[in-house]
Amino acid sequence: MKNLTDNQINFLLEYFFENEKYAGWKNIATELLKNGSCIVAGTECIWIGGIGNFIKTEKAEKYIGCILYTFDLEYFLSSEYYKEISNNYILNNVEIIKEKGQIINEIKQLGQNPPLLIFIS
Repeated sequence: MKNLTDNQINFLLEYFFENEKYAGWKNIATELLKNGSCIVAGTECIWIGGIGNFIKTEKAEKYIGCILYTFDLEYFLSSEYYKEISNNYILNNVEIIKEKGQIINEIKQLGQNPPLLIFIS
């Protein structure tokens, strides 16, 4: 299993896993990202479609009313679904960085050649 940085985990949580309808979604998703599997109370996956297409579930043996979630991170990261959303995120942020860079350059220019102040007495 690939070790993810906090920034990578936060990106994946926000853009793929977020599901405010279910309490504990973030803990479940974080566990899947870090370990690839976890046992969850319930009988159905809380993610339908989207990221849910990359999560397999099966009855958790030895546990009543629980299922085993299994997530294949590598398979997900090679998917067109991931590539499309992550590329859009990157492109949007490149544009934001360009705009901020232009603003910063314009502000820096203000101080490079300050206008002469003429005092009339």
